[in-house]
Amino acid sequence: MADKLRTAVIGCGGLGRSHARTAKTTDGIELVAVCDPILENAKATAAENNVKGVYSDHKELLANEKLDCIIVVSPTYTHAEVTVDSANAGVHVFCEKPMAITLEECDRMIESAEKNKVFLMLGFVRRFQPNYRELKRRADAGDIGEIRLVQSVRMGGRPPAGIGDWRRERNKVGGLHSAYIHEMDQILWVGGDVKTVSGVVNFGTFKDDDIEDNIWMCIEFMNGAVGAMGSSQLYPVGWYEFGVGGTEGCMRVEGESLIFMRHSGNAEKIELPPNNMMVEELHYFFDCVKKGETPSVTGIDGRKSLEVVMAAFKSAETKQVITLPL
Repeated sequence: MADKLRTAVIGCGGLGRSHARTAKTTDGIELVAVCDPILENAKATAAENNVKGVYSDHKELLANEKLDCIIVVSPTYTHAEVTVDSANAGVHVFCEKPMAITLEECDRMIESAEKNKVFLMLGFVRRFQPNYRELKRRADAGDIGEIRLVQSVRMGGRPPAGIGDWRRERNKVGGLHSAYIHEMDQILWVGGDVKTVSGVVNFGTFKDDDIEDNIWMCIEFMNGAVGAMGSSQLYPVGWYEFGVGGTEGCMRVEGESLIFMRHSGNAEKIELPPNNMMVEELHYFFDCVKKGETPSVTGIDGRKSLEVVMAAFKSAETKQVITLPL
């Protein structure tokens, strides 16, 4: 491998431009190309970062550039094709969440990475956020005893204008989990493997989208703990919650901090030093590639999170509790 990892970014929206800046300013990384189907977006990102390679087709990029890594920030429905093509070209892949639209696509992504001996890391950035990381550390250390509950709520409004109408098409975005998949990953990260899922979903308030209005799900973990996840596009006043309860106490994320409470005592607010979690996330990916170490956040994690979401949809449709695996 060369002294610098030759890297490209596919998808030049707001997050793609941010990742491009991180790659450009990271020691040991050479940002050699950017790609977006809207060529003007790619040109603008290239100009911002003094990058020569500009493409509107990822296949053309892969055919013309010798790459070590690729950062996939394109719409969800393109992730599988871009990842499989990149892996087949021998390129390590960082792919933003959600992983894909279907579990079959996830399987193809995982299989192509394994077959070509390249890494596939998912962009579950909460794992690099200090308060969530501290919650996980304390949970694993047994600070709240045996885990019995993991729960989250992520409520908000509709996708803002200007970020792409594809976000309002279920076959392209998947659903509200385009956002709350972060929290779903955290639920599984802390709670472990899932046994059953039950869900309720409704649709139809807005005529210009076919994604769900609301979704609520209940989860039974293999270890006997229970979980819950709720999300909506009908609640623009907002409501966010993430927490874990155990036999000895509980923890709850509050802004950038963490609330810790034992059942026998008062709450403690744990202040944690801030970081740029997105930058740290990409730095970790680059370091894994340099060292040849498998990332801790893999395609398997992306598939597991999506499987729970798919089970919740299936439960809502069939009015049955769904046992995993699907």
